Amino acid sequence: MKRILELVFKTATDKTFTLQIQEPKNDLSEETVRQAMNDLLKLKIFDLSKGELVSIHSAQYVERNTHFIVK
Repeated sequence: MKRILELVFKTATDKTFTLQIQEPKNDLSEETVRQAMNDLLKLKIFDLSKGELVSIHSAQYVERNTHFIVK
């Protein structure tokens, strides 16, 4: 099973932008994730066609199972 942490932000054009973190720690607190997302907002390192990131929308762990039928 593959685990991903999805960080979802709102943009200046009222769209969403999702940043996926591969293999995140399992025990991240809400406060830790919120602080990291706020730090990313302050850095303004993403140049998006959807407009700059302006706020936090959500964050969630996503678990995926992949089963190959033909490889």
